[in-house]
Amino acid sequence: MIKEKIAQIIPNKLKPFARSVYKIVKLPYVSVNNFRIRRIQKRLLERNYDSKTESLIVFLTPGYNVVTGGILAINSMYEETKKMKDIHNSEVILCTLPEDPLLLKYTKFNFKDYLYDFNLVLSYFTKLHYLMLHVPVVYVPQFIKHIYSNNKIFYKLKDIKSIHINILLMNIKNLPCINYLKSLGKIGLLTATTAHEAYTTPELRKKLGIPIHKLGVFICPEFYEKKSYNEKEDIMIVSPDPHPMKNKILSEIKNNFPNLKLIIIKNMPYEEYKKLIAKAKWSVTFGEGLDGYFIETIFSGGISFAVYNSDFFTEDFKSLRTVYDSYEEMYSGICTDLAELDDEKVYNEYQKSQYELVSKYYNYKQYIKNLELFYKGVYTYP
Repeated sequence: MIKEKIAQIIPNKLKPFARSVYKIVKLPYVSVNNFRIRRIQKRLLERNYDSKTESLIVFLTPGYNVVTGGILAINSMYEETKKMKDIHNSEVILCTLPEDPLLLKYTKFNFKDYLYDFNLVLSYFTKLHYLMLHVPVVYVPQFIKHIYSNNKIFYKLKDIKSIHINILLMNIKNLPCINYLKSLGKIGLLTATTAHEAYTTPELRKKLGIPIHKLGVFICPEFYEKKSYNEKEDIMIVSPDPHPMKNKILSEIKNNFPNLKLIIIKNMPYEEYKKLIAKAKWSVTFGEGLDGYFIETIFSGGISFAVYNSDFFTEDFKSLRTVYDSYEEMYSGICTDLAELDDEKVYNEYQKSQYELVSKYYNYKQYIKNLELFYKGVYTYP
């Protein structure tokens, strides 16, 4: 399966040669593709970046061509950061995480920019005085392992006068352990940026021992097509997250509403997903609660269902009738709520209340302001 996927992005004229090499010397087919990707990346670097650049901001992102909210959030920060050169005075680049597969471009999003190998980037820029690294929190152990096991990379980083490592804390459940922070602290200045209001607190600042800054995420009303009740179809989107009660709840919904189309989102191209949520009346998430499935559906004119999670929701979300205290409560109440809300007047009134509450926390202008403050060194909890 892996070889077939890789073969899809090798130019047709090279495929016979690549296959013959694979058969004769039994090299992994992936190595042929890696050689090609590095060659293209090197050319792109030479075309788009000055190797004598002294100040660089790197966003580390997964090397897998899949659709995730994390990839979307990182790319948004990268795009907006590029627009703020007058503030940070740096070049900005997007790199795949060390140890991840090489990837030239995400094809399931409408992203225009290419990805680069992190090690290649470090070797290309020979005059760096300042380096900022944005590292997703779940990949901190992987990043530390790479830099401490690779002498060339370790000493390259040591040669850079000023390094700032910012941990992208998108999920409070993935807090880095203190030993990891100590290891990173030996390399440079540490900060963390958060995605949710609920856990951006003085307590978190004290626990981590590093400055934290509320950044938020790119999800804002301006980016979605908002449709009215009469424009919607009888569709409910379902998050792909596993949960012990998921099948039971979905079966209950299907038994009571046989004409309702349930669509579980699985690695769907993002633009296709946005068109789908614009059509869908409902969404139900089995994940963190205040996630993209919940928020993006509301910004698209739909109504969302979730279970209250104090790690992500603020207290005011408890006022929403479709935010339940538990999955047991969701199971017993969701069908009644679906029946009562499926009326144009009732639907519009409740949808408005969800929309106004979510808009309170997800605002594009505030998101940009938060990002500007970060690059100015003005943190929520310094």
